[in-house]
Amino acid sequence: MVLLRVLATWSLTQTLQSSKEPIEFGHTRKDVVLIGVGLIGVGYAMYYGLQALGLDAGSAGNWVQLSVFLGICVFWIGSYIWRVGTKNMTYAKQLSDYEAAVMQKRFEELPEAEIQSILKEQEGSKNSGPLSSQ
Repeated sequence: MVLLRVLATWSLTQTLQSSKEPIEFGHTRKDVVLIGVGLIGVGYAMYYGLQALGLDAGSAGNWVQLSVFLGICVFWIGSYIWRVGTKNMTYAKQLSDYEAAVMQKRFEELPEAEIQSILKEQEGSKNSGPLSSQ
């Protein structure tokens, strides 16, 4: 079972590495580990920084925990609102991909004569646009 997981992970890694498209930050295990280590580092820095400013260890720990938790929540909610606002969500992407595939399939099914007539009609509408009447 473990061997199958390792092989599947290795296969996925090889597929991702062989693709020419760059992978966005946060979409690989390395990025997730870096984010986690960064958050832990920020927590330690804040903890010892607050102690250096005179707070006792218990209060510093509480403030660090509260601020890191609220920071993560605000960032996560903000990123969600951003993705909703820009329609950069999984469903919206799937829907647009589906619509594009349907249009491509319909275009491929059109006879050549109809494609030519559509192209001529399109050229005619470009030539008789609002700028050509001036």
